[in-house]
Amino acid sequence: MLRGRERRFSSAHAIAIAALFFALGGGAYAAVTELPPNSVGTKQLKNGSVTPAKLSRGAATGPIKLTIKQKKELRKLVKAFSKPGPTGPQGPKGGTGTPGPSDVYIGGAAAGSLSTSYGVVTSISVPPGQYLLQAKTTIAGTSASTAGAASCFLGTGLAPSEVWDAGSVAFPGSAATLTAANLSLAGAAAFESERTIALVCKALDGEPIFDDARVWATKVGAVQGLPIPID
Repeated sequence: MLRGRERRFSSAHAIAIAALFFALGGGAYAAVTELPPNSVGTKQLKNGSVTPAKLSRGAATGPIKLTIKQKKELRKLVKAFSKPGPTGPQGPKGGTGTPGPSDVYIGGAAAGSLSTSYGVVTSISVPPGQYLLQAKTTIAGTSASTAGAASCFLGTGLAPSEVWDAGSVAFPGSAATLTAANLSLAGAAAFESERTIALVCKALDGEPIFDDARVWATKVGAVQGLPIPID
């Protein structure tokens, strides 16, 4: 029988104590040691080890920041793809289109005397189409003391198949100044063939003259409300 209790360490005891020491020591090392910067990369991360729930909101949805070099390369790409391509060959020349609806045909006469019978003061010819027709002239006396009157119409000529407007003017005689009166006529028509548009006038009283006579036709897209009544 042993006196007292003798404490002996067998090899098994030594191995167990050493294992406990390294276990505790390794855990403590891991707990107090920080990883150096940039030491964790794609090689150290396992597939699926970082989930979206573990990412911050900024990391998951924040904008991508480009370096200056990357921005320059991106601008080069945008500029390269924004340039127009080479010009293709010129196509064949198209046919002549129909005249637009804004052509104006005009004629005139500077001055002249009027007889007691109708006479053409000025006229124009227009191709088929739809037109606004206008004419104007000034009727005056040959001297300051004479009075007079005249009648005019806007039609196709001396023996008109159509008359689009008509009117007459009178002017009094004056010992001080030469008196005159202005006459303006207007109408509208649609022609299926070429037509003559004429300002035709005659003297009604005295010996009147005409001055600055004009007749013109403006081709339009469409004329509504024909025919226009005249008195």
